[in-house]
Amino acid sequence: MKTPRPLQAAVLLSVLYFCGRLTGLVQTSVINALLPPQATDAYWAAFAIPDFVNYLVAGGALSITFIPLYTELMHREGDEGAAQFFSTLTTLMGGLLIFLIIVGELLAPWLVAIFRSGFLSKPDVFNLTVNMTRIILPAQLFFYLGGLLVGVLNAHKRFAASGWTGALYNVVAVLLGVFLWWRGYGPLAFAWGILFGALVGNYLLPLLAVRKGPAEQRPRFQFLVQLKHPAVKKYFLNALPIMIGVSLPVVDQIIVGWFATFLPTGALTNLQTANRVMIAAQGILGQAASVAAFPYMADNTAARDWVTFSAFIRRGLRRLMFLSLPLGILLVVGATPIITILFGYGAFEQGNALIETSASLAFFCVGLFAWVGQAFVARAFYALKDTFTPTVLGSALTFFLFIPLCAIATKWGGAWALALVTSIGAASQFAVLLWALEKRLSSRAFNAPLHAESVGGVMLRTLTACICMGIVALLAQKLLAPSLSGNKLALLLQITLVWGAGIITFAGAAHYFQIPEWNWLLRKLRLAK
Repeated sequence: MKTPRPLQAAVLLSVLYFCGRLTGLVQTSVINALLPPQATDAYWAAFAIPDFVNYLVAGGALSITFIPLYTELMHREGDEGAAQFFSTLTTLMGGLLIFLIIVGELLAPWLVAIFRSGFLSKPDVFNLTVNMTRIILPAQLFFYLGGLLVGVLNAHKRFAASGWTGALYNVVAVLLGVFLWWRGYGPLAFAWGILFGALVGNYLLPLLAVRKGPAEQRPRFQFLVQLKHPAVKKYFLNALPIMIGVSLPVVDQIIVGWFATFLPTGALTNLQTANRVMIAAQGILGQAASVAAFPYMADNTAARDWVTFSAFIRRGLRRLMFLSLPLGILLVVGATPIITILFGYGAFEQGNALIETSASLAFFCVGLFAWVGQAFVARAFYALKDTFTPTVLGSALTFFLFIPLCAIATKWGGAWALALVTSIGAASQFAVLLWALEKRLSSRAFNAPLHAESVGGVMLRTLTACICMGIVALLAQKLLAPSLSGNKLALLLQITLVWGAGIITFAGAAHYFQIPEWNWLLRKLRLAK
């Protein structure tokens, strides 16, 4: 089986993540259209406790900690050693997860009162949140077990199945949800859709992919507890900081969701809807690049080739900044037509939902480049088997910057202000992590400076090109809006023309400012032809 190169893997994952994010946006649109804002607020709030349970067990550490250790065991001890490691993690953490799910089911009312305190003054929303939470909680077992299987696939640089999990999860969730809603289950129908979507998309699909792969790439599971196994010790040593930390990329929506429950009904839905659109863009670009690059980073660190490792990160960051900055500006300019086209249906057309969601999307997308960049830099630390540094730095920013800013935003702004604060937090996280990585790689132990000023130079020139693009796009929108805003087809034509004018302007500016990444992109586009 031919192993894909990093760029090929990133492109493949981008396409698959696009399918997953697109189906996720369709799912959100259907739910927002069919349910009133009280029910959609409860639906989004119901993810808080399940996400926290998953955070306690995996904490984002599953793929980033598992893959390097699993890869190292394959090289050093062969399939048997890797299989024992896989079996021990499945047994230990799966058992812990089942225990936490049972506790969550029993204590759901008290936990919802803590995680979504603002709903205590809204009894109907509170009770519906409790019921939905109890349905969604068991899905975390499928997410975890499927995540381990995806880790195995990615360790072998097999990305297709892992990319399809999101799309299948969303398709099953929305189809079953709509069917049960039609059969009279009400808002709870969509919670059941999430549970079965996780079973089919996030567990059964990667399980089938693993079983269909080459025999030497199939981990043989057995109930096994080897606490003294060196790899198991390393896993917990690396994963523990992430599990007990409160780094922004993990808890941002838990915190923002808590503050949003104190805002008027519908604010939580509007924030989550806007965030899903931003995450779709982030997933297509940043998540795909980070997931695809991580196994290659792990290979470089395993070979202790620090110069290649540093160059790989620098090159990847420059390209990601060149792509993510203009994408963020285009989304800011097109926020209102995008939200109207995607979600302007049924119950969501009432009140100020579309206006508030559009404003939230614009402020979320201001920080798109930072979400993309911090995910890539964080994985560089994880490839170095250092989960402590990004977690400590991220936790400090959460406590001393993000939470105070959220409190101010809730009091003086609203949903859009919380979105802006999230972008500020992401930018701070990116800057601090990049500085810390530069210090690490410049030390005597590595002697492979990252040269972050090179990344900053590309960002500055790209931002200059983005300003030119934004001015032209806004002028085009102002000219076209009066004649192309009557219906969704007209809005689609409007945003196509506006983005077209913006992209042409950006291309001209990128060429004029001689941004090296522009020539790289042209070469790749020519090869694609």
